[in-house]
Amino acid sequence: MSQWIRAALLAGMLGIAAASAAQAQVFPSRPIRILLGYSTGGTADNLGRVVAERLAARLGQGVLIENRPGASGNIAALAVAGAAPDGYTLLFGNTAEMAINKHIMKDMAFNPDADFAPVALIHNVPLGLIVAAKSPYRSLGEMLEAARAAPGRLTLANSGTGSPAHLAGEMLMARAGIKMVQVPYKGAAPAMMDLIGGRVDGYFLGMPAVMPHVKGGTARLIAVSTTRRAAIAGDVPSVAEQGMPGFDFSLWGGLFAPVATPKDIVGRLNAEIRVVLTQPEMRAQLAREGSEVIETTPETFARFVQAESRKYQDLLREIGYRPE
Repeated sequence: MSQWIRAALLAGMLGIAAASAAQAQVFPSRPIRILLGYSTGGTADNLGRVVAERLAARLGQGVLIENRPGASGNIAALAVAGAAPDGYTLLFGNTAEMAINKHIMKDMAFNPDADFAPVALIHNVPLGLIVAAKSPYRSLGEMLEAARAAPGRLTLANSGTGSPAHLAGEMLMARAGIKMVQVPYKGAAPAMMDLIGGRVDGYFLGMPAVMPHVKGGTARLIAVSTTRRAAIAGDVPSVAEQGMPGFDFSLWGGLFAPVATPKDIVGRLNAEIRVVLTQPEMRAQLAREGSEVIETTPETFARFVQAESRKYQDLLREIGYRPE
């Protein structure tokens, strides 16, 4: 190769590197949108807004949460999958659209594995299995014993077919060898009304929504869904502790960018989010929501999402679920 060709190639490589570095240095130069596939008021929305506010302070630009609910989070995910890969349109992706839906829906019009660059995990919240305060069941063991004695009589509320709550109920039945009837609801409010009123027997629900009812005396928490006990309810054993090793379900969420977003921008976002998550006020907010601070790199977050996807795929095979 002639000397002038080598010089030209070197100059080109240096130019690309300089351009990439310059792009990362000036990012962001305008506001960032974070799309969320769920309505206001939920765990992801609450935490997303706190993170967005603190991230904006770090970046010196506005960071706005935009709710686009529908299709179990798929509407927001599809919009971000098709957005420009420049770091200005991000997804606050959650368990359903990033790890479950692809196994239960035949055509989502996007690929959660191929269309996104994971940025950082933000929260990982246990589910709590609750019964009404007036329920005769004071422990998971008592509920399972009653279900064995009368197959198909007890009912479990859930937040929709294919949701973590629904699948947690399916695994509970499969591992315990019992039969309960799952009752899907369009939202937590009507499900809670029926639970408190005694029209359903149990409900797997995110711990942030569980604790006000437990503290208010309208519901009783009999188990948590993760392998470890929840920090905000340390006296309540996990399902895994009560005879089902490996039982592990949670509601998690994190930031994703369109797949071709430059690594420098993904790295910058990840670094700033990790600073935000370790701020004392943010740690306290996460604790109130039942989540611990879990710092991830883009690579470790990607491995987490892949592991979650495999877990739900294996479970769906175990219970014989067929895609709709």
